[in-house]
This record gives sequence, C-alpha cells and structure tokens, in this order.
Amino acid sequence: MRKPLDKIYSNITRLIVLSIILISDSISCEAQNAALDSTIKQQMILYHLPGLAACTISYGKISWSGYYGFQNVEQKKLVKKQTLFMLASTSKTITAAALMLLYGEGKFKIDDDVNKYLPFKVTNPSNPSSAITFGQLLRHRSSIRDNLEYLGQFWTINRGDPVLPLRQFLEDYLTAHGKNYNATKNFYNEKPDSEYHYSNVGIALAGYLVERIAGMPFDQFCKKNIFTPLQMDNTAWFLRDLDSNQVAMPYHYNYSSNQFIKYGFGGYPDYPAGELRTSAEELANFLIAWTQNGMFNGKQVFEKKAIQLLTPDDIRLGFYTWFLYATDEGTILYDHNGNDNGVFTAMLFNPKNKKGVIILVNGEIDVLSRLRSIINAIYDGIP
Repeated sequence: MRKPLDKIYSNITRLIVLSIILISDSISCEAQNAALDSTIKQQMILYHLPGLAACTISYGKISWSGYYGFQNVEQKKLVKKQTLFMLASTSKTITAAALMLLYGEGKFKIDDDVNKYLPFKVTNPSNPSSAITFGQLLRHRSSIRDNLEYLGQFWTINRGDPVLPLRQFLEDYLTAHGKNYNATKNFYNEKPDSEYHYSNVGIALAGYLVERIAGMPFDQFCKKNIFTPLQMDNTAWFLRDLDSNQVAMPYHYNYSSNQFIKYGFGGYPDYPAGELRTSAEELANFLIAWTQNGMFNGKQVFEKKAIQLLTPDDIRLGFYTWFLYATDEGTILYDHNGNDNGVFTAMLFNPKNKKGVIILVNGEIDVLSRLRSIINAIYDGIP
C-alpha cells in the first residue's frame, strides 16, 4: 500500500531538517575545536611548553581530548593518548581518595588522632597535648612544616624513584628521636588546626596512614583499589612500574639559548604528595568515578559519603584537599593543580553539573593563572 504524498513529503522534510541540524552541529563543533586548538597552541608558544595533553568529562564520560607538542623534544616524539605525565601535587587528590576508601569502610573517623594508627608518635613540639587529626592533614592544618633545607635535596634534583622508604622518611622527620628531626623547621609554632599551611609532608603522612590501616604498601593499595577497578592500567607511583618510553620528559626552557633543557625523571620519599604518573584519559577515569558518586562502569569504587565529605556538592559545607577556581563567568570549580621540575598539571570539576577538565604539561608554569585562557576555553567548550 502506497503512503499518501503529503506523508512522503513530510518524512522527506523531516530528513532534510535533521540533516541540516546534524551538518550544522558538526560544522559548529569543528569550528569550536579549531578555535580551541588555536588557543592552546598560542599559549604553548607564549609560555614555552613542549607538550600538553588535555581532556574533558561530561555526563560520566570523556567528551573531548587533545594532544599537542612533544613528550620528548630531542627525539621529536609527539604527545599521544598513551603519554604519561607526572602529576606533581595533583597526585594529592588520589592520596586523599585512597584514604577516603578506608573512611568509607569505617576504618577511622575524620577527627581521630593519627597517633592511634601509627607505630611512632607525631606531635607538635610547641603544643604536644594537641592532637593531629586526619582532617587536619587533608586540610593542610596539621602544623607539619615542609623543611625546605632538608627536602630540597630530593625536590630540586631529579634522581628517579626514591630509595628512602616512606616510613623511615616520616619517622626520621616527624619524631623527636629521628635523625632528620628539627622542632622549629619541621613544625610550625601554632597549635594544629589553628592555621593553614600547605604541607607535602602532611599528605605523605596521610599516604602512610593508608599503608598502616590497610596493612599493605601505599602504592599497592592504590593499584588494587583504585587503578585496577578504574582501568588505569598504565598508572603508577614509581617509574619502575611503568614503560619509561611512554613517560613525558620534564623540561625547563632556557631563554638564553632558546631551547628546552631536560630534567630527567624525578622522585622523592614523600611520594604520596606528588609522584603519580598517568595519562590524561586514565586520570579522567578517576574523575568520572569521583563525579558519579563513586560509580565506574557499573561498579561502586568510592563510597558516596566519602566523596561528599571530601568534595561536597555544596561547597559551603567545607571541603578537604581540593581548592576552588572561578571561571571568567564566575562558575566555581573544585581544583587541584601541581607544579614541579618540568611539570604542571591541573584537574578541575564543577560540583553541580559534574563537568571536568584535565590538563597535563611537561613544561613549567609558575602559577595556575597563566593557564586561565586554556582552562576557560576548554571548560567553556564542554558539551
């Protein structure tokens, strides 16, 4: 039976309109991506960045990714999907998430004295009766101080994986009998929780607490409970667990010679504070799970209550580890960025619509604001 002509014409009209919409959307998307590529490349030239990988998430999946420049300048090796970057302090979000796994299981309370779980005692020498808690570590209010005179030997020279075990490093640094203990340089003079002081050693202690409570090395705990379920198969805390041919070389730009100078690969004993290496898309798997109430591929990886404690949807409730970033339009995002020898990284997400941005660079940016143009352009383009 033939369809009436008006129905045939109606169907044809719908097809034409749909085709026009799809073509228009495709052209618009291509134009938007071209503008974004142009912005990123311009900023890379402006700030002398050798390589960059970025991606966005929306609606619980990766919505865009881009790869630019070189992971190895001397070898002319391009940044690709598989390229691994050192995260520097963005690693702290993973360390906090590992601790939150144990919190979600009821293994500790956020205001517990950490000494209940340690084989050595940690107290502020100026305020020995004041407890140092899990929450203080995660909020950088523990009064534990980064002694740059001592830590500089690890932070300023890239020597690969650390050789000093995490426990030995912390016990020697934080306890009165430790050989690297200094009451005035390793601690601030005020009571714990009274002031904010960013503390890498404090986050390293949080990583060691994971080790103590879980009864297994911190890096192995992360692999078993975070990286494997999130399909982060090429993510690790140590170079020895990765293919170094996939790791982006960190670079410093020398203005006198107008060339990139490689640092080599770094590592330090406070590694839970900054030594994780991963790719943009594998880190996106973590951010997807974190923004989807802990769910990834139908599996509950993190407990919702733990996520809401660390990064509540309502930022007025108070948050831990992460910081805040405002877009040019005034949208507030959770943010954590990292800065190290030849490394700059940033991970951000909107607690309301759960859209997020990841940017990994194997070059040096001294402050996050220098990447505002890239961050805002990428975020504004998220569908």
